[in-house]
Amino acid sequence: MQHFGYVGVFLALFFEAIGVPFPSETILITSGIEMTRGVFSFFPLWIMAILGNVIGSNIAYVIGRFVGRTVILRYGRWVGITERRFRAVEMNFKKFQSLYLFVGKFIAFVRIAIPYLAGINKVTFGKFSMYNVPAAMAWSALFLLLGSYLEKIWREYGQTMLIHWYVTAPVLAVLVAALWWTHKKIKNI
Repeated sequence: MQHFGYVGVFLALFFEAIGVPFPSETILITSGIEMTRGVFSFFPLWIMAILGNVIGSNIAYVIGRFVGRTVILRYGRWVGITERRFRAVEMNFKKFQSLYLFVGKFIAFVRIAIPYLAGINKVTFGKFSMYNVPAAMAWSALFLLLGSYLEKIWREYGQTMLIHWYVTAPVLAVLVAALWWTHKKIKNI
């Protein structure tokens, strides 16, 4: 990440928000690690992450509002948006609109679909922004700080974890299994 700097973080989150598959959580965590090492400063990094996500989400909202469902489904298949997934998310979106607008930012596939759904379902831009901006702020800060704390934990306890691998390995295996299970459940929506 240090090679692309703040602009790289902005671009990655921007493109991910409009539907290009980028591992944005990984990018934020890696940037948080680099921040702890002195490569980045928190505030400018956080601002670039927020701007990238919010601007990309706003473009997705406008596409959803003015282009509509048909085009989203036609071209969305290239990034994993299927009719079945889109319909399932859309039904839930209509029931729990405010919750989806905020909490959806923290769920990978849903984060990409929400701006399109908000536009398609004619949510006012003001209401969309009222949830989108604070969610982007919280989501990006969470993963940047997570990266920072992971770096600090590794620096403090990494050697101990390597020495006591027989405890660390099963814990990591359980965490990986839990993440895989969660991903599989979300993917089947």
